[in-house]
Amino acid sequence: MARSPGLDRTDYLGWYLPRAFRDDGALNLHASGVAAVAPGGLDLPDVPMEEAVERLEAALAAWQGTAPERVVFTPGATGGTLLALLALVPPGGEILVERPIYEPMLRQAERLGTVRRLERPAAGGFRFDPERAAEMIGDRTSLVMITEPHNPSGILSPRDEVLELARLAAARGATLLINEVYRGFTGAPSCDCAAPNIAVVSGMSKLLGAYWARVGWLAAAPDVAAVLRLAHMNMGMPSRPSAGWGLAFAGRAEARAIEARALSAAGAERVRRFVEETGSLSWIAPHGPGFATIGLSAGIDDLAFAEELHDRRGVLVVPGSFFDLPGTLRVGWLQAGDGLESGLERLGAAVAGV
Repeated sequence: MARSPGLDRTDYLGWYLPRAFRDDGALNLHASGVAAVAPGGLDLPDVPMEEAVERLEAALAAWQGTAPERVVFTPGATGGTLLALLALVPPGGEILVERPIYEPMLRQAERLGTVRRLERPAAGGFRFDPERAAEMIGDRTSLVMITEPHNPSGILSPRDEVLELARLAAARGATLLINEVYRGFTGAPSCDCAAPNIAVVSGMSKLLGAYWARVGWLAAAPDVAAVLRLAHMNMGMPSRPSAGWGLAFAGRAEARAIEARALSAAGAERVRRFVEETGSLSWIAPHGPGFATIGLSAGIDDLAFAEELHDRRGVLVVPGSFFDLPGTLRVGWLQAGDGLESGLERLGAAVAGV
């Protein structure tokens, strides 16, 4: 049987999910978002189901400070990325994808077009090289895909550099698709509306804990949003029940965002001290998100290290190799709770070989 190139490959999730859902008591230094909110703690609004999607898009627009006609409700941010690829990349189109990146975004792009990679080197603070970007964005480039803040580093690029990337893409008739699922942790403004060819994808999961509700959105210029909305019909009509749950989350979104930012900042400060005290580790402090890329000493196999840390010491982290970043770990603290101190102690002991 013929196999789809790219889309059936998931090295990261194939390794990670069985471990994350294993009931083995491992300390959680892996999660990149806040803990899930149980639906029992939410009240569904009294809105006719046929109006739920339109109401949700208006609520999302109000929360994000944009116009309702720019917002398209999607089945999570991952579904929004796929929708953008399907709608905005023509057959044979070329997609420029940053490296390192969250693997499912890469696999979606590989299935739908010719992929080239735009480097964000750790040695450069995970910043883009505008000259290199200008060389790589060509006449066949339909879409440029990045994450802001960057996943897995948590670094937020200077806004002028993102706008320069958008300008370079626009000169070739390409769209800059920015995944902003972690932007709410930073307090920085969205890049939506910053340039006519920018499309932003985001969701309620990481910041608000609405994982099971599958509430995401795309924000783009009204003419592009209209294309995306029509294309969504070919993926299946938007889920009205999910839209209803989205409205329930939207009513408390900013209050929960404030809590999430405070939780993330406190954890980041503790991890910063841990890295400095350990001495043999390195990192670039993230700009808000509750995770960071931590560099191991030269020559250490991050996958083998992470597996031993989990299997022998009961701490789960994510190997950087799954993000095109070997020799590193992505460490998260938003769901560590009281286990953060113990988790860092065990991680430190593993680094020291104790």
